[in-house]
Amino acid sequence: MEQALAQALPAQAVQVVSSTWARDSHNLFDFEAHQLHKQTFTVQKSMVCVRKDTNVEMLSDRTSLPLGSDELLRLEQKDGAFWVEKAASPQSSSKKPWLVVRDMLPGGHRLSENDVIKLGRFKFHVRQLVASANGGTQPALGLLDSGAACCPNSSQDELRSSMCRICLLEGPGEDDPLIAPCVCKGSIQYVHLSCLRHWICGRLNSSDASDGSYFYRALPCELCKAIYPTYITVGGERTPVVEVPRPQLPFIVLETIPRDSQQQASRGLHVVSLAEKVVKLGRGHESHVRIADVSISRCHAMIRFHDGQFILEDNNSKFGTLVAMKKPRLLESGSTVSIQMGRTVLSLVVQPDPSATANMQFLLPGSNGQDEQALRLSLLNRGSSRAVPADAAGGAGPSEEPAREVAACVVS
Repeated sequence: MEQALAQALPAQAVQVVSSTWARDSHNLFDFEAHQLHKQTFTVQKSMVCVRKDTNVEMLSDRTSLPLGSDELLRLEQKDGAFWVEKAASPQSSSKKPWLVVRDMLPGGHRLSENDVIKLGRFKFHVRQLVASANGGTQPALGLLDSGAACCPNSSQDELRSSMCRICLLEGPGEDDPLIAPCVCKGSIQYVHLSCLRHWICGRLNSSDASDGSYFYRALPCELCKAIYPTYITVGGERTPVVEVPRPQLPFIVLETIPRDSQQQASRGLHVVSLAEKVVKLGRGHESHVRIADVSISRCHAMIRFHDGQFILEDNNSKFGTLVAMKKPRLLESGSTVSIQMGRTVLSLVVQPDPSATANMQFLLPGSNGQDEQALRLSLLNRGSSRAVPADAAGGAGPSEEPAREVAACVVS
């Protein structure tokens, strides 16, 4: 009887508050907008969240999607707990779930390597986090490096008569070999390593920051358009083409993710030291990681190092700071989780089931035995009606009404 009572009476429910921005622009959500389409649901079992235009619905996971609607995410009930999972339909791939950092209280989001951060419509991949010397003190700079060596196979006699295409001097120098860094041929095939380094440093326009922070991107040859490698092999040893500063610990390496193939040239790495400072990301000139995009606030977000952790915080930005949800997320009781899919933000919190709370009041001390017995009998009947499918029960009957009430979403 106690087992049937536990099955018939759900202990928890998820309160879902959806907010949808009227504009559909680059999958953005305006956190400063006042006119939002808001809806509230109470979910007591596994459900699917869908949206058509600005209207959001919670449907049974066995219900077919309405025509023209997008599946946003799924709420799965497993072993008495609720999990948030990605949408299953392939057409919803553009509406990926993103965790809203501003609602992660207290303390923001603890970054991990391979996290994907979204500021407005701009994305970063957290490539490397180095908190101490044990984690390796040199940033990993390989971007489009194929790993192929760019040393010439020519004989030493041929190299002595070959000319560097930058300084126009013949032959390799002492500790300054002639290399073939691209696919150019003929008289412009070779270049001194020191000459190439000087040219690349001038193109990168790297700042002389005292803490060793800098921005790095792979550069192409101006003639053949081949990307210069990050490392070369000279005398059997692997040597970096560009001599970059050594950043002070702790530091973070953020890789920019281009929005399309036409922006591959803007792909690069921000190597930023957090030694005695909080890293600011934004559009303003005072930002350590400056992003020239209209969807970025002047001081959009901040990264701080605290107790051995890299913490990402939102600075009340207009279009929000988001972190990609890579795996199903458990909803903990009493904690609010906000998830953005396109122009819709869902705030989810696990609370005691309202119907369970109301019914359990009859079991408080002071209730007579007849009331308790009547309640138990009612709950057992409700559990039996849920266990029998509708078609096996011979159609809808009065016994199905309690089950419908528990399964329904309450929309305010």
